[in-house]
Amino acid sequence: MKRTNSFCTRRQFLCNAAAVSTLAATLPAPALSADKSPNGKLPRFAVISDIHIENNRDEGAKVKVPRALKNLLSKTPIADAVFVVGDLTQSAKPEEFDQVAAMFADKTLVPEGIRPYFLLGNHDTGSGGKAIPLFTEKLKQPVHQYIEIKGYPFITVSMNDSDWKNPNCYNEESWLFLKEKLADAAVKYAGKPVFVFTHVPPSKTCYGSERWGTEVFKSVLSQYPQAVVFSGHSHLPVGDPRSIHQDKFTAINDGSTTYSGVEAYEKLTIGIHPENNGKVTEGLIVTVLDSGSVDIERWDTYRNEKMLPDWTLAAPHDGSQFRYKNRSGLPAPAFAEDAKVAVTRIGEKGIAVTFPQAADNEVVHHYLVEVVQDGKTAALNRTFSQFYLNSDMPKTLTVRFKDLPVSLPYQIRVRAVDSFGNQSEPISAAFLSLNLP
Repeated sequence: MKRTNSFCTRRQFLCNAAAVSTLAATLPAPALSADKSPNGKLPRFAVISDIHIENNRDEGAKVKVPRALKNLLSKTPIADAVFVVGDLTQSAKPEEFDQVAAMFADKTLVPEGIRPYFLLGNHDTGSGGKAIPLFTEKLKQPVHQYIEIKGYPFITVSMNDSDWKNPNCYNEESWLFLKEKLADAAVKYAGKPVFVFTHVPPSKTCYGSERWGTEVFKSVLSQYPQAVVFSGHSHLPVGDPRSIHQDKFTAINDGSTTYSGVEAYEKLTIGIHPENNGKVTEGLIVTVLDSGSVDIERWDTYRNEKMLPDWTLAAPHDGSQFRYKNRSGLPAPAFAEDAKVAVTRIGEKGIAVTFPQAADNEVVHHYLVEVVQDGKTAALNRTFSQFYLNSDMPKTLTVRFKDLPVSLPYQIRVRAVDSFGNQSEPISAAFLSLNLP
């Protein structure tokens, strides 16, 4: 059954002009003193990752990262800190670490009172961890950190090798650090969330972790429902509702600050870096509320647009309030009642199929476009909705097919699919065989 809900239901876009502070700032030491916090009595912090400082895709990181920092860190109330969750560099070169240090010391990008915290990703370590000394020398921070901000605990854990598929990319030292600090935080900060930052996500949790995750920390994290784990690495967009996952603990994908990707689909016409993926940079703003709950804002830092709805981690943080657990994604997407498919011929054996976007209660993830001949599927195309472009998401999409059989009439069917695999009713169009004039 089709429904007529408007395009982009529940995806609203708030475009706020970035007001950049000109207060003086230098690269700070890791400690944050409570008497200098600019934002009241409770923590508020930004999260970004995968800045890849020498990456030159589209405008390049040297344009994208400063813009992202300005857009995130100009929001009021001002944040206490910004956590950069790995892959600071592209190739772990000394000059890249110098550039990161200079960028985060720039008073026009990171205003005074906002403290940056860094950790090592796979691009930052070098083979065998050879670049780790550069991190500590250039950025003046330890590889693992246990931090208190306004009475709340924060734990950062760095990688020690560039081979992220190897379980030893997080060594025993990092595992023990996380284990010990989680145990300490559970006692010292009883009843409060514990914020954890690790570049590679815990596997089979948030969006991106199926392919890009690691099992290394799951046994430890699973003992602490109050753990809130932020990770990057996958570059998958935070607009996908699966970017937050709750089961034994909370796992959150924080996107990327250079370019985006999507999951791969074998034997179908789509890649992991789809159209316009270089025009996607993202980040989070996290605020602890008076109620003890935690509000998480998702920001498109390329366009300075907020993605709704916010996520809420409801107190108490004991696992009893996990609202992002076992979600179905229902209801399924639906096309408007008047939605139509247009088919035009391309050459002797090709066609172009154009159709409008469907609507969903969260996002339409992709479309299945099927060519049916004699009751059988002659061709199938999976194309992304480009939801990751937010306000620049196209209102219509066009898919092209080549080298189709020419002897039979055929039908085009288009289905919208949400992030949880729920499919809409199809819209369709009939077309005569290609061997006719």
